[in-house]
Amino acid sequence: MTYAYGLPKWRQRSRYALLAAAAIASSVVASSAIAQQAGAGVVVPTVTGPFASEGLDSPSNDYIFFSTDIALESRGYREEEYFVSGVGNTYDAPDRTPDTLPTENARVVETGIPYHTRMVVRRPVDPADFNGTVVVEWLNVSDGFDGEYFWVQSHQHLLRDGYVYVGLSAQDNSISHEELGLKKFSAERYGKLDVTGGSDECCLDSQTAYDIFAQVGTALKNNGEILGGLDVKNLIGVGMSQSGRRMSVYANYLHLGAPIYDGFLFQVHNSPLRDDLKVPAIRVLSESEYDDVFEESETELRKSYWVSGSSHGDILQRVGRNGVRLRDLGIGLTGNDACGPTGPLGESLTRTRTPISHVINAAVHHLKANIENGTPLPSGPIPKWAPAEQWVERDERGNAMGGIQLADMAVPTARSDGLECGNIGVWEPFPTETLTQLYPTHEAYVEKVRAAVEANIDAGFVLPEDGQQTIAEANASVIGTGLECGTYCLDRSHYRLDFSSTGVLRLSTDYYNIVDGEELVAAIDAAHRNVAEGDTAEAPQNAQFHALAVHHLREYLDLLKQAREDGRVTDTASDVLSMQAYAIIKGLQR
Repeated sequence: MTYAYGLPKWRQRSRYALLAAAAIASSVVASSAIAQQAGAGVVVPTVTGPFASEGLDSPSNDYIFFSTDIALESRGYREEEYFVSGVGNTYDAPDRTPDTLPTENARVVETGIPYHTRMVVRRPVDPADFNGTVVVEWLNVSDGFDGEYFWVQSHQHLLRDGYVYVGLSAQDNSISHEELGLKKFSAERYGKLDVTGGSDECCLDSQTAYDIFAQVGTALKNNGEILGGLDVKNLIGVGMSQSGRRMSVYANYLHLGAPIYDGFLFQVHNSPLRDDLKVPAIRVLSESEYDDVFEESETELRKSYWVSGSSHGDILQRVGRNGVRLRDLGIGLTGNDACGPTGPLGESLTRTRTPISHVINAAVHHLKANIENGTPLPSGPIPKWAPAEQWVERDERGNAMGGIQLADMAVPTARSDGLECGNIGVWEPFPTETLTQLYPTHEAYVEKVRAAVEANIDAGFVLPEDGQQTIAEANASVIGTGLECGTYCLDRSHYRLDFSSTGVLRLSTDYYNIVDGEELVAAIDAAHRNVAEGDTAEAPQNAQFHALAVHHLREYLDLLKQAREDGRVTDTASDVLSMQAYAIIKGLQR
């Protein structure tokens, strides 16, 4: 079968100029324990650490940049940071994989370029909890900082199934960016990082990143001490968007010369891939990648999962970085979305809600099963392609047809378009009258959602645990009840300093996956229904319902405080969730 895939027009080389880096300290030494000639093997770099953090209140920010705001210890995990030093080459590989694929590996252009960078490891404390698979994310640098967007989408699956996560800083933009880079964040901790060999002429296209990516993979497989003695069975490389583009070059031009990674996951990036990679590769794609087609036949080891109703930068990508970005970069460098239609308070109706994360989780699961057991990768349905100017066919409500139809699209409650607002999409909830026509009863709505979830589980695009989450969300909703869900109720926009809603608060609380957090979610659900009841009722009864909602939100805050004291919620997450709850309370009391 031949599919039509493409490279989005808007995706351009980062506009940020890469800055010259300081010379690497003389203490950096590259180990060549199994070094061989280029193309026949990979140098094992020197890995040092883990390095302690002073704490989040460190005056010099001497702690892990974007240290996770997930309460890892409550899940039996720990977070550690290591520095990696070595020497790499540059290659004659292109900046991106062209439609005409290579038949040979890239050739070395320059050798012996020293580098010194970092990686963040999140791993099970108990070796018995480790499932044998390490997932290495080539961190995205498009925004000028290390964007761990795979972690944001898949941390719940990684933690519940015992994966090791590694986030790698492989490119200079996130190290040297003048406002957002690691050196700016903490000169004390990161001042000696450099992936350019100390030159302002070398590596402007991140050519050394390929060897850094390969060498870190080799170190993880050969040095058990890095992972606390865990026995690594296989390694999956992950890249999102720009880093996915880089990883496609690595896969097509370097991988076969010295295979290190046992599989690849390309998140919202769709470069063509060679037929002879010999390892499984899955692309999970949103509507934002629909344009600029190329021809490619599906193979047993190469699959693409197009997720209708999703976007390149969806709501989870934003919610998952709100807390750490506010903490580490500050309010002035965090900002809000400003695109597309707006709500009554000026809140932008952007960022699609269709959970592409569920398909990403399933893809990781299938890669692992294929690597270990040869289990066939499921094939995904393709979108219904429209004339070129429209890209994809849409139904009468504006939602894409074909592709993977998750419950959010198979049983829609909003117009979800991943092509609007650049690459973040629009999520525009249907009016109450439309929802009433579609779903005369709440029970009918939930049953339709359940059927759609079960169909996607059977097809292999959703894991059972994620499917249960979708059904729980449907049960907690007011869809089919006839209730009006207004400004402080709807799940739209994302948290801002001046706005939130019970819908957004539930989504944010779900993101943090709090151990024994059922009471917290129940309090939000009760508040959500009360807000909707108040939005529907006439005065003065509406004020009474909103007062009940405030009561449940204060109950939520008490439960959150206890979870923080118990270590089930980090300080960063607690601060963000508390601010959201208070913003809703103040809005309802106006």
